Amino acid sequence: MKKWYKQAYFDRKIWIIENFDKLNLSAEEAMLILLIDYAKDTKKKINYDFLCSKLGIDTRALDKILSGLVGKHYLSINTNEKGISFDFDNIFEFDPEKYEVIENKNIYDIAEELVNKPLTPAQLQKINELLDKYDENRIIDAIRTAEAYRKTSLDYVEGILRNENKQ
Repeated sequence: MKKWYKQAYFDRKIWIIENFDKLNLSAEEAMLILLIDYAKDTKKKINYDFLCSKLGIDTRALDKILSGLVGKHYLSINTNEKGISFDFDNIFEFDPEKYEVIENKNIYDIAEELVNKPLTPAQLQKINELLDKYDENRIIDAIRTAEAYRKTSLDYVEGILRNENKQ
């Protein structure tokens, strides 16, 4: 049986646009995924030149976007006799409904889901320290990023927040 996202009635582009914030995609990452999908639909040859010219970026910037998508396990890149092939079907394995509920939860509940067990006193203290330094929504976004990378530690979340401040 075909996967739900491979059914003829399913519009992949609309789903990506509706969920790109929950998927923790940047605008550039979402645009690249949409461009790859468009190129596949229209049977255009997908290569670095095509992607760079359509996105108006250089190969270094494209590499950075591709690396981010590969790191989130949303994109896989393969080479074959025909050239490069891009597969982003993993993006559809993400369950956006899981994140609909988050808006009604407090940060401690969200962090508990990240570590997948009750929070220890040290972890509660870490969250309180993060709340002293960062906005709650930024911390929640960092937790979502950690989940996208399948990392389950608050130290990783703190690293994300520190790196955002450096940029």
